[in-house]
Amino acid sequence: MAVLAVATVLLPLVAGCGGSQDDAGSGTKGAKATAGQQGGRKNTDQGSGVFPDSGVIVTAACSVPASKPPVVTVTGWDPTTWERTVTRTFTVPAEAVVAEADDVASPLVELCADNFPGAGTSEDGPRAVAATRLRQLFDKDFSRMAVVLIDRATEATGVGYVDTSGKLTKLSGERSEDFGDAPREENAVFAQDGNAVWFTEKDSSEHVRIASRSVAGDHAVTEQADGDASYMDGAGLALAGDPVRGLFGKEVRVSPDGRKATAFITWQGYNVADVPQRSALLKAERVKAARTPYDADCQPYGWVDDMTVLCGPRLGEAEDPERKNSFWTLDTSRLDGTADLPRGALGEPIIPATDRKNTVRAISSDGKQLIFASLQGTRLEFFISAIAPGATPKKIAAGGADKALSVGDVLEWR
Repeated sequence: MAVLAVATVLLPLVAGCGGSQDDAGSGTKGAKATAGQQGGRKNTDQGSGVFPDSGVIVTAACSVPASKPPVVTVTGWDPTTWERTVTRTFTVPAEAVVAEADDVASPLVELCADNFPGAGTSEDGPRAVAATRLRQLFDKDFSRMAVVLIDRATEATGVGYVDTSGKLTKLSGERSEDFGDAPREENAVFAQDGNAVWFTEKDSSEHVRIASRSVAGDHAVTEQADGDASYMDGAGLALAGDPVRGLFGKEVRVSPDGRKATAFITWQGYNVADVPQRSALLKAERVKAARTPYDADCQPYGWVDDMTVLCGPRLGEAEDPERKNSFWTLDTSRLDGTADLPRGALGEPIIPATDRKNTVRAISSDGKQLIFASLQGTRLEFFISAIAPGATPKKIAAGGADKALSVGDVLEWR
């Protein structure tokens, strides 16, 4: 999958999850403190405007300025004029996990590790449209961002959230025992209704549990599921359905109706899984899933509708010359779980075969259009195309598109 070229950054985040008595009572459940109290700074943007319900492309980017706290900027763009319509910023608290060196799983690590404004692009071009877990860093209206917090002395981790004013709310309490394992809560994501932050916790024996903490009350833990997470390195947490369920797996992308999800399952490759009635681990023999046939050559970019996945070549180079650097659809309702590709399941190429390196950046909510980045040599351009076989891509000429699409992740096209 295409990625942005970045430098590895180790951040001097030294404050612990428990904090001190001077840290606004941070050792208690639900304690709140401003970013300034955590060694940060106040946001200049307190959350301007409201994200429209439609007609907006939402991006998120993370900057890590020297000697200053990291800042996550969420921006809404008008996809017709490519002007900014709304911007919100989140100052990342000092104890939040943002760097890979922490070896703690968090969607925020992925966002901040690969998105530095002005970093340029690698030979593969910008990243693909974000996986579900990155969108779920935020609640529905992008007013709060989930974070994983670490105590640097004990390496204990907990979860919380920060709002656009810079106020941090810690949902996890202190350890209940003096001599015991350090809590290892990670993979923090927001339920879209904003009522809870979900997370996972893994022990030394590779046993993982999925749980949630309410943002109200005493933030007590609600257990959701558990299981053996061996051979699931790199898995993350995504939420699906109503009532919400947690899905622990690799490269999880949830369908619009929340009933299906694509995921990479060890020993089986890419699969289309039915979202179970309860939270679950997406691994072999744990969920009902149909393998994506090898002949489909499908690395999922996302969902066009409740049954149709938008694909690109799995290994970056399609074996079929007519599909070289193109995209196509896969009708998952036809998959029967066998290795054979059912007749009529695979769509024809959407854009012409080309030597350009193309990456899907956004899929419209109605499933009719896509925006892709196209790299020819060192020249990066953006195109919009109908999601239909034989479509003619149209170059996006507006200058604002480069600012919107060349850096960061596209979280949503409403």
